[in-house]
Amino acid sequence: MKAKAALTTAIALLVPWAVGWAANSIDISEELDAQYGYAGDVKTRGAGMTTGSVDEHNAYVKYVISPQLNKNLLLRFGCEWDRLTFGVPDGAPVPHVLQQATAVLGFDYQVADQWLARLEVEPGLYSDFQDISWRDFDAPVVLVGVYLANADLQWVVGMRIDARTQYPVLPVAGVRWKFAEEWTLNAMLPNPRMEYEFNERLLLYAGAGIEGGTFAVGENFGSDHGQPKLDGAIVDFLEFRVGAGCSWKVTPRITLEAEAGDMPYRDFDFFDPDIEYRSHNAPYGQITCHARF
Repeated sequence: MKAKAALTTAIALLVPWAVGWAANSIDISEELDAQYGYAGDVKTRGAGMTTGSVDEHNAYVKYVISPQLNKNLLLRFGCEWDRLTFGVPDGAPVPHVLQQATAVLGFDYQVADQWLARLEVEPGLYSDFQDISWRDFDAPVVLVGVYLANADLQWVVGMRIDARTQYPVLPVAGVRWKFAEEWTLNAMLPNPRMEYEFNERLLLYAGAGIEGGTFAVGENFGSDHGQPKLDGAIVDFLEFRVGAGCSWKVTPRITLEAEAGDMPYRDFDFFDPDIEYRSHNAPYGQITCHARF
């Protein structure tokens, strides 16, 4: 599973909309998500060598505005920015920066009484932002369907399509099940977790997370780092995290989250020349803000 393993936030945002849909949505809604994370130094190995210790900073912002055309159709327009910065030793053939800057275009549609669907396209630049050209452009497509069994149980199926990655079609299935008054199993990518509702404002959780994406590196990246095969290559980035955190509802529309744990696996896969660099086990922490208006 080397493609961007998220379906980004499509599932995470569509399920709450599905739950609230029966109560009639407002004419225009807005979503703002911002996140900062850090993973500590960890040895990175590949291609018969050790590149040295690599740490990671991650910054993410996404804004979407959604006008509702009628009771069945909600349009989605916005932008997304995600930047991964790695503390790479001099000369190590690992990108210092992987970044995306994209538009968000799509819609949510009520297919039937209990079925809702989302189609979203994210055209933009996915690269290390060196030697920017059309080769840095990509437009992944996300398609997600939600079956709303009731307010406590929703099933999700979906896929992410990206012709540029090693695995162009990534299917995903999941479930959100509030099986007790305080407990919810939120088993959906990219952040499957078990949630405990401590009170109306505080939620505790434990689970996993997946970060990833597909990026183009600069035309001279490989030659500059002693690996000419990597010039202009495409890299699939994948990272797993396991941790616990808390979610605090500051207001009915603004939620803050803090999380920490272990990053057991990170992979830079230059799949065309078949060169990989991997890391194992580093502590991480992150803070997130979700706003809905």
